[in-house]
Amino acid sequence: MEVLNEQYGRDGRLSFAATPQGLIFAEISNAWCRGRVYLQGGHVTDYQPLGQAPVLWTSSASLYHPDKAIRGGIPVCWPWFGNHPSDPAQPAHGFARTALWNLVATSHNSQDETVITLSLNDSPQTHAIWPHPFSLTLTIVFGTSLRLLLAMKNSSASPLTLSCALHSYFRVADWQTCRIHGLDGVDYLDKVEGYARKTQSGKVTFEQETDRIYLIPYAACRIEIPERGRDFQIRQQGSTATVVWNPGPIKASAMADMIGEEYREMVCVETAIAPQTPVVLQPGATHVLAAEIMVIQNN
Repeated sequence: MEVLNEQYGRDGRLSFAATPQGLIFAEISNAWCRGRVYLQGGHVTDYQPLGQAPVLWTSSASLYHPDKAIRGGIPVCWPWFGNHPSDPAQPAHGFARTALWNLVATSHNSQDETVITLSLNDSPQTHAIWPHPFSLTLTIVFGTSLRLLLAMKNSSASPLTLSCALHSYFRVADWQTCRIHGLDGVDYLDKVEGYARKTQSGKVTFEQETDRIYLIPYAACRIEIPERGRDFQIRQQGSTATVVWNPGPIKASAMADMIGEEYREMVCVETAIAPQTPVVLQPGATHVLAAEIMVIQNN
């Protein structure tokens, strides 16, 4: 830990520590915000602009254990989203969210925002799950907004078919009073109803389990939170879909890492490349999936 802080720490604005279970994380405290990102999974769990409430939601029952996914924040789902396309024994949402990423660089830009760069490359461990050479680079900017850029390179000699997501969990006052703007008129697949294809009419609202794949590339969505006088703006690049999810009371009650009525405090609006609209990456090619999250004050 001392070596990490000596090489990558930034004069009180960026430091490294570990959980009792041994998960290493970077703690950010700059002129704009506070934040946290874990090296396991390249997983951002916290983003809080100064003087404001937290933006991201993380379950109080999250298991901060090696090789276990953290419930909340922004998991990186890659190289597949949801269940494996052919092998149900493989982990849901791929392996990137539980793999140990490499710390490449840390810096502060001209606006005093904190920039962290992580990488993940193929290895014997990944080949046992997915036998393809690849290179991932995740750049995270904590500042006036939260920005994540996931660059995925096909290092193999054959095309790769990929689905993935920046699976962002947002903290809301109440799931039934928040509204999602920006998807009116967009077709979506309703997973709760066997992937029935439907068309969104008006704002997205929540009354029960919701699991939808909105078939819109490069979406710009806004989460309205009337009780708190602020909205969350999500801008996407490189996406083919927007996933909207809340487990609802029945499914949440069966989840070991979500307790009580925590499901009422969160909604997921995910920047995704859906399995139904994948990206085919040619040998040597790179695709970038990016999301920017910004708080808009309404009072």
